[in-house]
Amino acid sequence: MVRRYLAEKVRARLFKGKAVLIYGPRQAGKTTLINDLLDSSDYNVLRLNGDEYDVRELFKEANASSLKSVIGGHNLLFIDEAQRIENIGLAIKIIVDQIEGVQVIATGSSSFELQSTIKEPLTGRKYEFN
Repeated sequence: MVRRYLAEKVRARLFKGKAVLIYGPRQAGKTTLINDLLDSSDYNVLRLNGDEYDVRELFKEANASSLKSVIGGHNLLFIDEAQRIENIGLAIKIIVDQIEGVQVIATGSSSFELQSTIKEPLTGRKYEFN
């Protein structure tokens, strides 16, 4: 197993009141990086994948109540392929602003798509890594 420098940088940003966003090309190891980090932790993790239709539907009409229901008792929400979810920036903003004690980590294979989708709603509410 290759130890990744980025994993330590991400770990240091967790639970600081901001979302963690990881951008990069397909097959670069974004999901593996986060899964390895989370598998070696004690966090109660909810893992969602934006490629799945039912996951995209969960976020379609996102509001604080519906997001709290989705997250349940988890304290860390990992959204892989986040760029596939419509209005993901607004959903992450609601979580960061209104759901205390929940850390969001989102990955996107298309940095342009994900950045343009989330840029405005998450101003000042995110740490970004490439």
